[in-house]
Amino acid sequence: MTTISLKIPDDMASRLDAVARAENTSRSALFRQALADKLKTSALRSKPSLYELSADLCGVGESGIGDLASNPKYLGDFGS
Repeated sequence: MTTISLKIPDDMASRLDAVARAENTSRSALFRQALADKLKTSALRSKPSLYELSADLCGVGESGIGDLASNPKYLGDFGS
C-alpha cells in the first residue's frame, strides 16, 4: 500500500477526528472511502453512456414496420 501525506486545515482535521470516532474507524479509512467514492463518480462522469453518445440517432431509421426485428419474413436475407 502506498503512503500519501496530506495537509488539511485544523478545523477539517477536528471534524475528521470527530467523524472517525463516531464511526469507530481511522482517519485513513475515512480518506480511503472518500477518495474511492470520488474516483468512482469521476470515472462515471468522464465516460458518457452509449445512449448519451447515440441519443441523436435514436428514431432516425424509422421503417414504419412494428415487428421488423422479430418477424421471420423480414429476416430472410439477414446475415447473408
